[in-house]
Amino acid sequence: MSKNLSRREIITRAVYAVGGAATFASVQACGSSAATTTTTPTTGPTPKDFPYEQHLPAGYRLDPAAVKEPAYHAYYEADGGCCHGSYSALMKHLAATAGAPFDQLPADFGRFGAGGIAGYGSICGSLLGGLLVINQIVSDKTARNAMMTDLLRWYEGASFPSYTPATVDAAETGKTTLDFSAANLVNLQTTPGSHLCHASVSGWCAARGVAANGPDKLARCSRLTADVAAKVAEMINTYLASTTTPKTYAAAAIDSRSNTCLGCHPKTSTTRPVASGMACTPCHSNQSLPSTHPVIP
Repeated sequence: MSKNLSRREIITRAVYAVGGAATFASVQACGSSAATTTTTPTTGPTPKDFPYEQHLPAGYRLDPAAVKEPAYHAYYEADGGCCHGSYSALMKHLAATAGAPFDQLPADFGRFGAGGIAGYGSICGSLLGGLLVINQIVSDKTARNAMMTDLLRWYEGASFPSYTPATVDAAETGKTTLDFSAANLVNLQTTPGSHLCHASVSGWCAARGVAANGPDKLARCSRLTADVAAKVAEMINTYLASTTTPKTYAAAAIDSRSNTCLGCHPKTSTTRPVASGMACTPCHSNQSLPSTHPVIP
């Protein structure tokens, strides 16, 4: 090895000895005329700047109609399902129309929620996907809770499915036994009565005489997913249109489906015996038991 090292070679070896190509670029800039490459710091909203309402442009509104078809088709994607359908449709719409930070977030985050979370039959995944999006945007806790409650209550009493896709998904074509045409869809509708996947799906399948793991169930739930995604978009628009500071959201009044629990579980001056706002009747059919009865079978 030659002992006659140039000044440039000495600087180069010293830089790598203390650890860095980045430092080397700085030394080059000081000790030679060689070109350097620098990285421009990222500017603008990032996922950590939460919640994201603050980053929405003034007057921004979602397009409820635009999320329906993507939600329907996303349901049929590999490892898709109801939560992925509603969540990805809303997030991709926000990314395309509102930009950062929505365009920096994974649209596939909702894949875990299919079938009431990993097929467990708990909260309907389409609702869960929508709730995740509401939580990302709405900064005021009171308004956020009102919106979430309103979405759950709406689902309990809505007639599903109501959406007719523009193009039937290839995964569905030719596999259903029921008529899901727009003209016949009203004849396939039922009211879930519960936000739980187990009750919602089982009740519909029993009424239609089809299997809970068959293609007709998938056709129903894919359309329901589109219905829920559009409802979430409408609710967010209502919230964004509020002119108060902080913004408010007026939830629908509690109706008899979700206001009967205290008839059998009476509230005292200091305690509430039931931690629930959901409808009673899907799980508890006998409303005539005395108030002292601890559980309604």
